[in-house]
Amino acid sequence: MTLPRTFVIRNVRAADLDACAALLALHEGGSVAAEPAPRARVRAWFDRPDGCFLVATEPSDRADPVVGYARAVHLDPSPTAPTGYYLAGIVVAPDARRTGAGLRLTRARLAWIAERADSAWYFTNARNTASLRLHESLGFHEESRDFAIPGVSFAGGRGILAHLTLDGSPCAIGSRR
Repeated sequence: MTLPRTFVIRNVRAADLDACAALLALHEGGSVAAEPAPRARVRAWFDRPDGCFLVATEPSDRADPVVGYARAVHLDPSPTAPTGYYLAGIVVAPDARRTGAGLRLTRARLAWIAERADSAWYFTNARNTASLRLHESLGFHEESRDFAIPGVSFAGGRGILAHLTLDGSPCAIGSRR
């Protein structure tokens, strides 16, 4: 197990966009130089006024490098999934995984959502055990495997939709598996 490191979690800045695009390209198995799509997607997330887009940086002697990013957005995917605030993606550099960056980014997004709503949602591929463990440790529970989010597919797997109440009340929605 890797020991936790010190990270600063903050809102993304325009100067961070290239680093976020590089992380996205790496995550998707490509490179920013070969494919401009990651840059365009990251820019669109940055320009979205109703979302939360955070980065994790690690203080160092050089400029604080971006080691991860995460987003939260309000979605209305009805009738196949509930309308609400969703944790919409997290990418952490391979050398910063399992060091606390993902947990810190997720807690910060949940705090942002808690200022706006009483619950949070997230979805992931059923084979993404790291994501499932992280979110279960924060109290998320599975709601459904029978849902769809427009524009999202779960290549080679099945999606899991999970829910967390942020006000301490029990969840009355869905199946609680």
